[in-house]
Amino acid sequence: MAKLKTYFGPHAGDMKIYLGFFQVGSGSFSFFSDYQSQFSGTYSALGNSGTFAITLNLTDQDAASTSGPCHIMLNAQTDNAATYAVDGDKLSVTTTLNDAPLEIYQSQNGTQVDNISNHNIWIG
Repeated sequence: MAKLKTYFGPHAGDMKIYLGFFQVGSGSFSFFSDYQSQFSGTYSALGNSGTFAITLNLTDQDAASTSGPCHIMLNAQTDNAATYAVDGDKLSVTTTLNDAPLEIYQSQNGTQVDNISNHNIWIG
């Protein structure tokens, strides 16, 4: 089933951003619905600091669908031709903005996003 609430943990209030075991930043969801989410925050890690933003829109808006088109924005770059696929308890997003598909799933009462620029982050 392709509703974002199935794959995201809590999405209200201030959230912490973790890289591995280390808290590297914080942010919040400015919008969240069954088919669209928008998260932005700031981070400082590995000698770098900046903003982190991800927006995901399942454009087919079909709760029964297990794959389809989507739009994704990672920081200031947008891919309007991305695709998503349900893979068990994970939502996999294939985009030209990232070398590997992003995997989004609930973990430890938060949201795990794997493969962002070869890093795995946790938001919660």
